[in-house]
Amino acid sequence: MLLVSLAFALQGFTLSAILTHMVPMLGAIGFGAAAVMIGSLFGPSQVLSRLINMTFGANLLPPMLATLSATLIVASVVVLGLSGTWLPGAVVFAICLGLGSGVNSIAQGSLPLWLFGSVGYGAITGRMAAARLAAGAMAPFVFSVLMERFGTDVALLANACLGAVGMGAFLAVALAAKRRPDALTL
Repeated sequence: MLLVSLAFALQGFTLSAILTHMVPMLGAIGFGAAAVMIGSLFGPSQVLSRLINMTFGANLLPPMLATLSATLIVASVVVLGLSGTWLPGAVVFAICLGLGSGVNSIAQGSLPLWLFGSVGYGAITGRMAAARLAAGAMAPFVFSVLMERFGTDVALLANACLGAVGMGAFLAVALAAKRRPDALTL
């Protein structure tokens, strides 16, 4: 459970840091008023990811769903960091972030149920949520300090690295569960 909690906490950190600062950060990068338009793509992308999952995700196991979510979130941050003031890059960033966030909300409920079963589900997800929410609460402050002291590029790189560690943790859970189908004690 510790590895799954860590992965969700790191994804919560990555997502919270970006969402809190998205519009001002995009404005500071150089998108000006377009930052609001770019940011507005996030919500519809979240909904789209849930519709796609509902339609095509029946055979996607929860560990792979969580890994996909983390990959989309990290990819969005990397795309933004690399694309600079290129508008299509910022659009891809917002869409990938929304897609990853939408899938993440599904994975937060389905992965613990798949791994640990329904006995004690509420207590398990409660402990996992506590870690995720604590990380998400710290994220805006930490990210703003990084942006102020080291610049947006360094803050995005640090955020992507934390998200990549979470992605690796989800991948480790997926691989361990694949090797041991009874892996309800991860």
